[in-house]
Amino acid sequence: MKSSNQFSDALHVMAHLVGQDGPRTSEQLATCLPTHPVVIRRLLAMLQKGGLVANVRGHGGGSQLARDPAGITLHDVYVAIGAPPLLHTGARDSGRGCPVQQVVNAALDDSYRQAQALLEQRLRGTTLATLGADFARHLAHHAAGVSP
Repeated sequence: MKSSNQFSDALHVMAHLVGQDGPRTSEQLATCLPTHPVVIRRLLAMLQKGGLVANVRGHGGGSQLARDPAGITLHDVYVAIGAPPLLHTGARDSGRGCPVQQVVNAALDDSYRQAQALLEQRLRGTTLATLGADFARHLAHHAAGVSP
């Protein structure tokens, strides 16, 4: 089963909007992932609904951040795209008749809840400004020929 890249794609798009002077089109953003512009437009619609991006139609239009990147956490992005499961493995669904499967599911469910809570806590502690600074450092190291 292929896992969804929606959250990482949304973060990628948002990171490309950090520090931009004007709006970026879905076509421009799609070349950065790479993916189809329709995929980007769907993400941007969710991010706009979440109050994170402003979309402008028409000539010279596109998308840009609606707020200061220092005020947007990765958790904000996560919530804006619908808070998909961060962990892609899970307990077996059919454990109705087997007491062993019920115990295994209970143990896994508790562990997954704890891991999910920790991941969300970490997402709340990182902003788009932090990602932008990390990216700038990475580019500077790359330009200098130094491994980050």
